[in-house]
Amino acid sequence: MTGPGIWSPLVLPRLTLPHRVVRAATYDNLATRDGFPTDAQADLLAGLARGGAGTLITGFAYISRQGRALQGGQAGIDHDDKIAPWARVLEHVRRADAEAKVVLQIAHTGRQTTSGATGRPVVGAGPVRCTYFLSPVRPLTEREIGGVVRSFVEAARRAWRAGFDGVQVHAAHGYLIHQFLSPHTNRRRDAYGRDPLRFLREIVAGIRERTPLAILLKLSAGEDRPDGITLDRAVDYARAIDGWGAVDAFEISYGTMEIPLNIIRGAVPADVSLRYNPLFTRWGRWPVALFRRFLYPWYKKRFLSFAELYNVDAACRIRQTVRTPVLVTGGIRTGGQIADLLARQGLDGVTLCRPFIREPDFVSRLRDDPGRRSACISCNLCTVMCDSPYPLRCWMDAPDDLRREALGI
Repeated sequence: MTGPGIWSPLVLPRLTLPHRVVRAATYDNLATRDGFPTDAQADLLAGLARGGAGTLITGFAYISRQGRALQGGQAGIDHDDKIAPWARVLEHVRRADAEAKVVLQIAHTGRQTTSGATGRPVVGAGPVRCTYFLSPVRPLTEREIGGVVRSFVEAARRAWRAGFDGVQVHAAHGYLIHQFLSPHTNRRRDAYGRDPLRFLREIVAGIRERTPLAILLKLSAGEDRPDGITLDRAVDYARAIDGWGAVDAFEISYGTMEIPLNIIRGAVPADVSLRYNPLFTRWGRWPVALFRRFLYPWYKKRFLSFAELYNVDAACRIRQTVRTPVLVTGGIRTGGQIADLLARQGLDGVTLCRPFIREPDFVSRLRDDPGRRSACISCNLCTVMCDSPYPLRCWMDAPDDLRREALGI
């Protein structure tokens, strides 16, 4: 089987990507406290464009205040006053690379947040608390669900007006749409329980009706619960979504925020996480010390070990059942792996997160050295530092004084 090469364009129904390596959505902690994008975000994305990334998916942007995450530097697309700032970001990116494509990831956290972060009650598909955030969850009413659908559609319209090439609807990682798809959290007895895809279908249909944007969809092909989304269920969902003819590409991932490190896998810098994670720091010194001593060893047993290409089998199985292009993320580290996934495994593209944090010009380096291995070692300091006041960076190359100050090591 011979498929496309890395540098061949990926032609989607409503968007053509310059090549097959995409920068995955990556939280950057660079927005203002009110969710406005900043010059620093523009510089970050422009640097990736100069480095040859070609297609950039932004970090997740909240579609409403109630759907924002715990992190204070999350950007939003919840109001018209954010259109012009996002347009300025895009101008900056396209000055760096006029051919770059930029996709805005839009999301609602649902139960995976706190009322302290949103200023509103925490809502979800059902009343099931997240074992990570522990917030009481009020199930959305059918009327409220209609309002959330409209918020997604309006967010996409704002993205279109700002000049984005597409939106990625975040239906993975345990966020609100995932909560409707998962039997663990969707225990409703109404139409949204009988048809778990209804909520997502209404969102996609609304965006497709109101904008010409490409729609990418991020899905978890599994989670850390036997009563949640399984690969078989994910395949069935993908096949049904494929039949809608409205989604331009799938991106296949894994997991939820209940065990967040199972989404990305790799090293577990627990001490640094406990230093900054607001879900732990609110306890105080001694409760955190007790957790570290007695509960953490049990919790750590639930972590999945890192193995390269850990989502590929799931993505390939989905690709065999759909016509929609499928991209995969997770543990992709070499040019040879990417070439094989395209040429022999039948996938349409890959998305990378941590390799681009370590080397913003990874694509340019890959062009010069087709067999290149990313310098990322999956230490995950960049991940746990999302909860800190510091902006996104690779901490392996941070100056020693900054590492001592920020990491305490």
